[in-house]
Amino acid sequence: RECSMEARWCSAGGAVSLLVLLGSPLATAPQPFSLPFQYSTDFDLYNQGEAVTYFEEKFYHENRKSLTEDELREVDSLRERAFKEPVLALAAAQVLYMFAWFRPSGQIIRENVVAAAQLFESSISASRCSAESPEWNEWACDIRWMHSALLYNWLAETERDVPLSQTFMSKAYELLAGLRSVPRYAGVSDRWVTPLHVNFNSVKFPGRPTRPIWDTNKVAIGRFLEENHHIFKAELEAILNDHRGLFQELQRYDPSREHLATPGGWETVRVVRYHHWYDLFCEMAPQTCALVRSRPEINNCKFMNVNYVKLNPGTHLKPHFGNGPRLSAHLSVIAPEPLRAGMSVASEQV
Repeated sequence: RECSMEARWCSAGGAVSLLVLLGSPLATAPQPFSLPFQYSTDFDLYNQGEAVTYFEEKFYHENRKSLTEDELREVDSLRERAFKEPVLALAAAQVLYMFAWFRPSGQIIRENVVAAAQLFESSISASRCSAESPEWNEWACDIRWMHSALLYNWLAETERDVPLSQTFMSKAYELLAGLRSVPRYAGVSDRWVTPLHVNFNSVKFPGRPTRPIWDTNKVAIGRFLEENHHIFKAELEAILNDHRGLFQELQRYDPSREHLATPGGWETVRVVRYHHWYDLFCEMAPQTCALVRSRPEINNCKFMNVNYVKLNPGTHLKPHFGNGPRLSAHLSVIAPEPLRAGMSVASEQV
């Protein structure tokens, strides 16, 4: 097992707004597959919200972080219906990506990944997300384009059938070309060499430095984390070695909703999230919390997020984007087998 500290902080000032859009009256007419949630016949963002809410509660029920086989069959019905009704494409794509990537056993459901890529792509035409759209943000167009390209790229890299792999990669680069043609991305599109180089920070802060991996010596918080590694490790080991199972108890009292990893493979304990400190953890690790509190990158950032993450053997993480405007710092605190754990960011590996 490897335990690491993950810290996210603002890379520059930013603003966030909440937009609520109301669609058409809800449809209730009988359908070939009866959906377990209400839906709109013409507003797919509403459908996304309803579908994610419905399956999210099942996914996190009793903190199991997986869907049962019966629940996966519900997802299958949604997937089949979404290919016939594009207004459900985004809803199905998000559910497939977030909650139906793995079986409870940890097996990757590859056909669901393929369907998610296809449905994210299909949702582009079911919305106002052409390259010239003046409503790009309102319709979450970056999510549709970027996730479709990301998933096609992953499928290409993991596909053993060479012709099929080439087909997936062609789709990924076709979507990348579409993204690069969007006027709002004109200032950064030349840096998007592959689908893996697309990122939110370069969009939010055009002209600023952007790279997959930053040199620790050139980032103040990176140096800070490494210099204080011995303190973080000592307090974490005391928690992990406590005969009362403190790490598990800290999780139980403050469960984290993460969907990126193999079921049971990713255990998270919050230190602070969006300025909400986990006081019980800070009682157990006072020096860790004091050190984290001392950093302006964290205290002055509304998007700040610091966690301990335990990655169990054999765990697979889905491809995903970091969410700007912030950078993520990962400090490996305990790594029993350091050469058997790694992380890929764009085309680089650490």
